Amino acid sequence: MRKFKKSLQVLSLMLVTATAVVAPVSASEVLPETSEAAITPPEAAITQQSNLVVQRNIEVKALGDIWAEGERERRAAGYADARKIFQPTGLYAKANEQIKIEVIGNKPITAVIGTHRHDQEWAIQYPLQAGINTISSPNGGLLSFDNSNNEGSINVNVVSGGSPVPFFVLGKNTKADWQEMMNAYPDAPSVVLQSEKALLVFTYASARDHILNQDPVPVLQTYDTFIAAQDKISGLSNSDSDPRHHLDKHLIGIIEQPNYTGGAYAYATWDGAIMPTSTGANADSLDLTRMGWGQYHEAGHLRQQGPWTWDEMGEVTVNLYSLAAKKVLKSTETARSPFEYFTAFTFVDQPTKNFSDSNSKLEMLWQLNLAFGDNFYPDLHRLYRETAKADLPTTNDQKKQAFILNTSKVAHYDLTPFFDKWGLSATNETRNKINSLNLPLLTAPIWFGSEYNIIKPTDGMDKVKSIIGVTTNSQETSSANNTAINAFDGNTNSIWHSEWSKQNQFPFNITAKYATPLTFNKLTYLPRQSEENGIITNYKILTSLDGVSFSQVATGTWAKDKTEKTVTFTPTLAKYVRLEVPQGGGTNGFASASEIKIFETDPITPVTTYLSDIDWFSATTGWGTIQKDRNADGNTLKLNDKTYTKGLGTHANSEIVYKLDGKYTSFTALVGVDGDVGSVGTVEFQVVVDNQVVFSSGVMNRNTAAKEVNVNLSGKNELKLKVTDSGDGINSDHADWVNARLVK
Repeated sequence: MRKFKKSLQVLSLMLVTATAVVAPVSASEVLPETSEAAITPPEAAITQQSNLVVQRNIEVKALGDIWAEGERERRAAGYADARKIFQPTGLYAKANEQIKIEVIGNKPITAVIGTHRHDQEWAIQYPLQAGINTISSPNGGLLSFDNSNNEGSINVNVVSGGSPVPFFVLGKNTKADWQEMMNAYPDAPSVVLQSEKALLVFTYASARDHILNQDPVPVLQTYDTFIAAQDKISGLSNSDSDPRHHLDKHLIGIIEQPNYTGGAYAYATWDGAIMPTSTGANADSLDLTRMGWGQYHEAGHLRQQGPWTWDEMGEVTVNLYSLAAKKVLKSTETARSPFEYFTAFTFVDQPTKNFSDSNSKLEMLWQLNLAFGDNFYPDLHRLYRETAKADLPTTNDQKKQAFILNTSKVAHYDLTPFFDKWGLSATNETRNKINSLNLPLLTAPIWFGSEYNIIKPTDGMDKVKSIIGVTTNSQETSSANNTAINAFDGNTNSIWHSEWSKQNQFPFNITAKYATPLTFNKLTYLPRQSEENGIITNYKILTSLDGVSFSQVATGTWAKDKTEKTVTFTPTLAKYVRLEVPQGGGTNGFASASEIKIFETDPITPVTTYLSDIDWFSATTGWGTIQKDRNADGNTLKLNDKTYTKGLGTHANSEIVYKLDGKYTSFTALVGVDGDVGSVGTVEFQVVVDNQVVFSSGVMNRNTAAKEVNVNLSGKNELKLKVTDSGDGINSDHADWVNARLVK
């Protein structure tokens, strides 16, 4: 009787497993076959806490086959296609300790001793038979069960063997329980914390150092919150009528690896999101003040779908799940920073590019979410799960083309213009497949979208207000913290600096490009804060509509100190704004900036005057007469089989001169060889402003696509429009200045 009472006290310390998988039994029911030697904690830890009783009679619910679940979700091979996370018991089997397990029923079930990556050795699995089974592991480890059946449950009774470890179950235990467990089992090799969606396996030492004095409840709730957000962006829900989109019942493992010697902060495998002790990832995983992107990212790897994760996207598509977690846990922060979006805009604004060269691949993915809404990626995941396995792409090229096609299906737009901008071009076969869907062609510049300026598919270029590119004639590229883009990234700790090895190479300049002309009237300059090299003391501000012809709108001097400087100027319509540092204007022969900001004012309402509505100052032509709103033959203006009602029709060699008197801000037109003539006619258009050539079309014939002209005229006095015969004579050289107009 005395021994019986002592055993009852001991049992009162043992931890209850998750309520979702445990059928409660009383202490007396499990007492007769319990090995006291295996479960007795230190005498000092003995206490009366009925909710800490270990449950050795366990209902192990069916979770499905780990590999089949991965295939159903179309998860990527290597680390996401299975989750080797099984149902815990809160018991630890010592090396070579015999564990006696009774299985009730005849369905297959497996016992597992050990936890992959957490233990020095790999876990060992033991298929169990109906009735009594005795197993042991030469390595030892936590005891868990795997019921890979698709439905039902199996009752097992851990008759003897195994020692309890701290095992905290969200919804069952409290902070006081947790501290009691930790006090009761100070020699436990491992601890287990379980929530609805996550299973944390850590060493006792890590738990003691990083979570003992915390409340585990909010920690586990945080995991459930961000994992649920990752479920959502994956289009997974048990309420979905289609079982292909149901949640995997296996938990997401957050596993400490004490013996890791690699260089990664953390990583993901079949065994879960692995958090090494040596890198501090273990501490970050247990402390809410330290938890962040690393945990979101590695859990995200367990979601990736293989059919749209080609080789260079392995560390990219995963971060859609990282962003989903960040959005729900840090809702006041933007998904991506101004610098990250700005880098993306600079890339897509290049005339030629290859997507593989971009460092902004995640921004491309996120722009689709911004443009088409939060259902875009859930729908994309569902589309891939609904695709027959035999029809899924397997090679990198197939995955790229399928992604272009399938995102177009989900967006209900032909997205080839978007992917062309990103240097990820569709093949003719893919374009034909998209054309067969009869989707509207995307014209909105969503490739310039960001959380600071969301561009929707119905928007025009006028919605793009941000800087889309930065150029400079000198920058130090040996360090990313010295490139021109840093002057506009919103981060005062990064700078633009002229090239270190080219001192006194004035003038230095840095130019911001906008997608469309905007009206500007102010610029601020914050010098670098660390030292004086490059602080600008003499400046010019110039603007341009075409990026070729610049006009000065302000000039002056600044004090050589670290305070922010402000320049205001007459409101000016421009696509390009340049800060120039003239001779001697940069301290110690350099130029630098921490931050440059350019400010819009209320837009100027442009006043447009068509050249065909006013008289020229002088005009000559090589054949016939110059026509207003007609071609040189007196017929309708026509370029590339499209007709126009306004413009000038002329013939090589011709010259038309207008006096401006500084009254206009720009000249715009569309130029080309008129459609009335054959392919024999070849011409070249030139625009000359104040005796300087500011536009040249190159040689054109009737099949050459019309070219846009956009010339800055601010402060200019004379505009000259010239057409030459390109050196082969004037035969059939009809030339049209379509929609030629002056803007005030």
